[in-house]
Amino acid sequence: MFLHVGTAKSGTTYLQDLWWRHRDELRERGLLLPGTGRREHFTAAALVKGMSAHVERLDPHELATWQRLVDEARDWLGDVLVSNEHFADSPPDAAAAALTDLAGAAEEVHVVITARDLGRVLPSAWQQRVKMGARQPYRRFLATVRRGEDDQKFWRYQDVPAIADRWSAGLPSDRVHLAVVPPSGAPRDELWSRTAAVLGLDVTGLDAEARRPNDSLGLVEAELLRQVNERIPRPRRSPALTRHIKGSFVPEALAGSATRESFVLPARHHGWVLERSQASVAELGARAYDVVGDLADLLPADPRAGRTPDDATVAELLAAATTVLARLGDATAPATLDQALDLVTADLLRRSGPQRGTSAQ
Repeated sequence: MFLHVGTAKSGTTYLQDLWWRHRDELRERGLLLPGTGRREHFTAAALVKGMSAHVERLDPHELATWQRLVDEARDWLGDVLVSNEHFADSPPDAAAAALTDLAGAAEEVHVVITARDLGRVLPSAWQQRVKMGARQPYRRFLATVRRGEDDQKFWRYQDVPAIADRWSAGLPSDRVHLAVVPPSGAPRDELWSRTAAVLGLDVTGLDAEARRPNDSLGLVEAELLRQVNERIPRPRRSPALTRHIKGSFVPEALAGSATRESFVLPARHHGWVLERSQASVAELGARAYDVVGDLADLLPADPRAGRTPDDATVAELLAAATTVLARLGDATAPATLDQALDLVTADLLRRSGPQRGTSAQ
């Protein structure tokens, strides 16, 4: 039984897309993905870790999801894989209970952790938070992560040694597998190959190209979305609105509304990120986990020149907002989103005259 617990922003979407796309072929090769789809693995993770906001909306059939996956694993004669990054955030007692359940369904239980260097994770994590409705500017996000303010949940999903501790209780160390995401410039399918090695899986002949649309945003687009979030009253930020923004607004209207410009980890943050990463690498290296890849790849690359979302100008944001409004046209969108976008655009228009070209912040 292989339980892939994350971490977030470590290629999990890419891997899960491939595992589910090739589900039938993997089954023929001896690996079962139990359940009916990715959503059930998310629900299982929510049940295990006690994600009350989600669990409270589940019907009786959905509330039995985790037990159904365990039962399918018990009935299958080959290997089994369950994957969702929300398992990483489970408290110790919940992780221990889940491992006990799995131990009753399989001869061997293995935990798989994928991990990526913090220099790339931090920008990606902030963008993901913004897609989920966060209002926090990028610079403030980095500061709160650094200081661990406000019960910063970032570390609950990214403290790899702590996650390994929670999910290795009672397991032999060689059944805790750490697949390191290769550095930028490596072949994209290298992570696919590394996780296949962990699973003891022959993936010869299986297409490893990403097919899900890449809806990552450039710095101007991400900052525009953050400012839209600021104009949405918190009581009106519903799960349905978040799903619409992530599933429709971002890929169909926002992505590509400005020149694609990736944003960087500012050089002033490189020192503490490197220090934290070095400590994690040393801690992981002192343990006997099965590491696939090089732990040194968890160290951030040297700082590089570039801008951040905080550097987006009023002119750039106004041009992107105008493009988004034109794309929306007569399309039906939630009134809350339309109103917020109109407010942002009006504010940018007001500021664009004598302040054209100045920082949006």
